[in-house]
Amino acid sequence: MESNIHQHPLRYNFAQAFGERDPDQGVFIQEADMISAVRFNERGDMIATGDRGGRIVLLRRVDQPKSSARRTGRRKKALLRAAQNKKEEARNGTSNPDVRESARNLDPPEFRFWTQFQSHEPEFDYLKSMEIEERINQIRWVRQVNGARRLISSNDKTIKLWRISERDMKAVASFSCDSLLSADSKGQPNSYLQLPSLQTAGSLVSATPKRIFSSAHAYHINSISMNSDDEVFLSADDLRVNLWNLNAGGVGFNILDIKPDNMEDLTEVITSAEFHPQHCNLFIHSSSRGVVKLVDLRQSALCEGWAREFEEPEDHGSSQSFFSEIIASISDIKFSPDGRYILTRDYMTLRLWDVNMERTPVLVIPVHEHLRARLSDLYENDCIFDKFQCDFSYDGGSIVTGSYNALFQTYSSHNGAASALEASVDFVSGTSGRRHLSAEALAASLIAGASAQELVDPTRRVMQVHTSPKNNIAAVATGPALYVYYS
Repeated sequence: MESNIHQHPLRYNFAQAFGERDPDQGVFIQEADMISAVRFNERGDMIATGDRGGRIVLLRRVDQPKSSARRTGRRKKALLRAAQNKKEEARNGTSNPDVRESARNLDPPEFRFWTQFQSHEPEFDYLKSMEIEERINQIRWVRQVNGARRLISSNDKTIKLWRISERDMKAVASFSCDSLLSADSKGQPNSYLQLPSLQTAGSLVSATPKRIFSSAHAYHINSISMNSDDEVFLSADDLRVNLWNLNAGGVGFNILDIKPDNMEDLTEVITSAEFHPQHCNLFIHSSSRGVVKLVDLRQSALCEGWAREFEEPEDHGSSQSFFSEIIASISDIKFSPDGRYILTRDYMTLRLWDVNMERTPVLVIPVHEHLRARLSDLYENDCIFDKFQCDFSYDGGSIVTGSYNALFQTYSSHNGAASALEASVDFVSGTSGRRHLSAEALAASLIAGASAQELVDPTRRVMQVHTSPKNNIAAVATGPALYVYYS
């Protein structure tokens, strides 16, 4: 990954917005329309979003035929410039971020609405007298086979495998001008038969549930992750991790169980889990104590131990507060594309770990340091329990995450250098007057004079972010709106 590390973070530019609503226009935003999950597919040409109403919306990237030749020529020139610059960097031992920018996609990507379907419905658990919300918690794409796209989605209790297919619709355009003469049994002509001419009249996209994986989690599902073999996936709740086979429904296989015999002895819960991108026998899981454990499935059927444990040593000199344990809980973990590094996000910071170094992270990035003085207000509003996601850029050189007030942040995975922009209608249109700033400067600008209620507006929280695995494109959800950025 060293060759891919950037001294400067990616500078994202706005490409598209879907579902944006201007509150000044008096548009009422329903709770069911709030986006709760965002995911690119493995090719980077599809984006899936899930909302609190149990719906999944699919966006597909479209080509621009008129400018394809020009775009190809630009890419060739950019690649030539990048190759020349790389030679100069090797000769001089320097790096020019401006030239690196020119080697990226020059034209903004274009995504269009493809289809929408209802993935989950509200349910009621009569045994526990508990309502199960239809909210989509997780979406993961499955590698495409036989021309059909597949994805798995989950709410708090149930996981579903969907097959999304598209077929052409035929319609009668006209009847053939060359009529065929029909005859009776004696060979005498008696009528004319005209053949219809068919033509394509659009396409029909359908989503079909192929498997339902349920009745295996007593607690809310917080993670699902596809294995690199594309045959199995894991699902995790607060106390257990289960392994499932995509081609076999029924009961999952429990591979991790941290539930104590006496629940009073419970000291931590599982907050996230993810498979290694290359080695199908490895996965990581994080806890509410801020600990990450790397587990090898080859060691035992039930993973009672771990291969490596990543925990930052406790600083006895720092003052502990009532909120210390709460803000230490890890909300998201990610492997770098090459599997060498692990990225964790808790409420206050991003931490980058080297898989081969357990004692201390190689990089610590303060994300919410400007909110430390307001933790009491955030606790009263329950916002201190918000779970922000994080991700690597496709080459591992940059890190992306979100914050309050529609703040979308990008950091260099080499030195933590930061850049930020505001995912909002005002920022995109230029009426806000704000531009690309450092993360600290934009955060200070946004919270200046803001009340606690304004600070944590649910329609302006950037909690779901994901980057394309093939290029420098990022999808950012802010309330009911999805913003697409490119670099």
